[in-house]
Amino acid sequence: MSLNTLVKATAGGVLLAVLTGCANHLPAETVNSMDIDRESVRQDYVFQAQGVNQIFIDQPSPSFSVTDHESFRVTTYSVNKTLEVYTPYQPLRELYEFPSGILMTTGGVVFSIVDVVPFFGMLPDVMTKDLLANGVTGINPFMNMESHARSEKKVLGIPEREVIDQKVEKSESPLRQFKLTAALDASIASLETDERGLLSVDLLSLMDGNTAPRMLTLSAANASGEQVNHEFPLTRQLSVRLMQAKNLIDKYQQIDGDKLKLPEAIEDLSTLSRWGFEHNVRSLEQQIREKLDNERRIAFDSQLIQALAG
Repeated sequence: MSLNTLVKATAGGVLLAVLTGCANHLPAETVNSMDIDRESVRQDYVFQAQGVNQIFIDQPSPSFSVTDHESFRVTTYSVNKTLEVYTPYQPLRELYEFPSGILMTTGGVVFSIVDVVPFFGMLPDVMTKDLLANGVTGINPFMNMESHARSEKKVLGIPEREVIDQKVEKSESPLRQFKLTAALDASIASLETDERGLLSVDLLSLMDGNTAPRMLTLSAANASGEQVNHEFPLTRQLSVRLMQAKNLIDKYQQIDGDKLKLPEAIEDLSTLSRWGFEHNVRSLEQQIREKLDNERRIAFDSQLIQALAG
């Protein structure tokens, strides 16, 4: 290696050291804090039929409240962190720290000598040891003086965590506009709760087949992917009436308006209303009107009013 190359390498190393320098480390700090972990351990959806202690469904349009029941394991930790405190190196500060360091070193030496005689070690360390230490640091071109004002901190190692409390918390909240599955025996449909977390199920619209239904099942998958199912058996009376109501409504799907017997239709509407199928009554009433001509529609409305009044 030539002398010129060696000089360039040395100069480059010195320049790099000047630009980077060394951080001035201050005494480390220990910080204690509290940390809380909240972990979900169990989630269930509860489908509660509206009505006190209602086990069997006895209405053709039952309502349900749908709520989210979730359990959390809450752990409280005491966390100890050791912080490295240092003053980062900034080379431009040497422009004024170097002359200040000369003065402070000189002053530190003088005060240290004076402290021996005649003060016999009574001068404070800030006038002797600290002043001398800052002065030496000031004349060091690779290190800045200590500065708490611009000090920086970083965590040393892994913080120590100690469990000081652990408990289980439970929360309950309505599931608003929540999609779930309703099954009436083998017939399945997707439904959604309203803005209050309530669900109304029209059992007649769920029927598919020619057998009386026996069981309504509401189900949904929770956040863990587990399927939550709640079964609600129907009363025997409701099962039979659902089958009868379906057959009664079906007979008006294919009948022509000129063959439709108004007194019989009005009696069927009254029967459906008496059984609690009011929503279906309104729909069937509109279908019947659409099948009639103007003259028979007027007669139908008149007879229906008389039946309702009576």
